[in-house]
Amino acid sequence: MKFMPELFTQSSARLGTLSELERTPDVVLETPLLMLYTKRGSVPHITKEVLEMITPEKLLLTMSLPTTFDMTDPVRQFKSIADFVGLKEYPVFLTMEDPAQPTVSGYNDEDTIAVWTRHGKQIINADGYMDIVEAFRPDFYLALYDSDTHSGSSSKRITKSVDRSIKMLDKCLTRHKASEVVRNKGIFGAVGGGYNTTAREMSIKNLEGKDLAGYVIDGLHNNGPETEKIPFQFVEDIVKHTISLLPQDKMRVTMGAWNPVTVINLIKLGVDLFDSSYPYLVTERSCALTFLYHHSETGESPMISISEKRYADDFTPICKDCKCLTCLNHTRAYLHHLYQTKELLGAVLLMIHNIHHYLEYFKEIRNSLRNGTFRELETKIYVIFAKNDTAN
Repeated sequence: MKFMPELFTQSSARLGTLSELERTPDVVLETPLLMLYTKRGSVPHITKEVLEMITPEKLLLTMSLPTTFDMTDPVRQFKSIADFVGLKEYPVFLTMEDPAQPTVSGYNDEDTIAVWTRHGKQIINADGYMDIVEAFRPDFYLALYDSDTHSGSSSKRITKSVDRSIKMLDKCLTRHKASEVVRNKGIFGAVGGGYNTTAREMSIKNLEGKDLAGYVIDGLHNNGPETEKIPFQFVEDIVKHTISLLPQDKMRVTMGAWNPVTVINLIKLGVDLFDSSYPYLVTERSCALTFLYHHSETGESPMISISEKRYADDFTPICKDCKCLTCLNHTRAYLHHLYQTKELLGAVLLMIHNIHHYLEYFKEIRNSLRNGTFRELETKIYVIFAKNDTAN
């Protein structure tokens, strides 16, 4: 695995490339990168064939432990979890939590954490987790840690979280280095500590000198739709302080359904990887993203709800300049009809559009970094969402 960041003097935003992955050596990924969110190993509502029509790129998939835990035994019969779910051409990043689902607080113990699966609570320690990692053989994975902190966490809770995470990381690293199966995979360390700078510094100090592929800046929220509503100003100082203490040559990841304004601000601070749980949650609300297209002309909101009656006789696409399969072939009226009749195709078509739209957003961010127009794009996004007050 090779990560090559390009550093910028005018801001902390940066481009980079991720390449030379052991299982998919021909895949080259550009950062800032949108990783594709999956549930039970697949992109929700999307088959592999449709995914390849949305984008020919073999993007990094995020697979979360809560949604894949029950797959462990059958996956052992395959080369990897990617092979098991029929997406062997795609690199995989195994994470600890489902970013689209609120995480249940409590139930973590001295040496174990609680994983909430479809069949309820499962208790797991570092060795049990590494058994799963060796079965799944992801290209990257996050070491086991206690992530149960947020803005309201007490100092005692934060301290326990950091202490437990330090012990779990050390145990995972010992197994990682000794494993013939995953020692050439990338292992990430979690930076915890909630909103306490001292705890963050303690967490980072423990990560220093360890052979890690990168860092996940975590412990800022409990996942789910509520993450969308967190204003960037609320997390700015703690994220900026955290990044200032991390090595510049390693990947920086943050998970969660951050809204587009917060995303571009986090990129400005130097975050490299995000997941696509936000467009998934937008789809689940029967909404479609529109913020990239001509708002100064139309005055339309950056997101529309296809459930609204006004779209029943609107025979235009979601976005007239969008080149996704949905916009090229279907109208708002048809999508409204699918919503009214509760046809499963409605969610499929919305997911196609929303994933395409958000991938285009990240492409535009990367292009703006290359050509020096990042500030202009940043201002454009601020203005669009400020007028409609839907991001913060």
